[in-house]
Amino acid sequence: MAFRDRLPTGRARARLGILVLILALGGVLTLIDQRNTLMTPGPAPDSDAGVPDYYLEGVSYTRFDDQGHMSQTMESPRISHTPEDDVTRATTPHFTLLGSDGNRWTADGERATLGPDANTFELSGNAVLRQPADGWQLETDVLHYDVPSQHAWSDSDAIFTQNEQRTRGDRFDGWVNEDRMTLEGNVQGFHPPIRQ
Repeated sequence: MAFRDRLPTGRARARLGILVLILALGGVLTLIDQRNTLMTPGPAPDSDAGVPDYYLEGVSYTRFDDQGHMSQTMESPRISHTPEDDVTRATTPHFTLLGSDGNRWTADGERATLGPDANTFELSGNAVLRQPADGWQLETDVLHYDVPSQHAWSDSDAIFTQNEQRTRGDRFDGWVNEDRMTLEGNVQGFHPPIRQ
């Protein structure tokens, strides 16, 4: 009999149900508001060239030549474009460079700056250029690439490696469409003997 007296009446249960419903609705609305706040991108990056007119996250960029063939791709977690100098900046980009003769090279770096009309780009910060078919790679601090001529070059110290061979030079030039490269200036190499 005492237990039955402690049970809420129908009216008290209805009030308790409404209170629980209001709390649940408030929780759902809070989650929706938080989700919108958490999913918004970070602040627009600022540079010496001014405020970007746009920036994109999770970018996959493909460029085609005059004949409609794919000539270059770039993937980057974030790019921004400044209208004052018409330059696009990318963080940790990965480029695939396709020569007109079918050669495929890749290029990576910490940052990239794509010039006006994206006809040139500069990779800086641990730039690496690879030619997967021949198994070689080139490491340098700053790497330049001209899209129309498919010419890559570096005016800074460059280290070329293939298998166990390593060669360094003060300047590097490479042509994707010819599958050719040269090292110049104070060239030094390490070529271990061939094991038999």
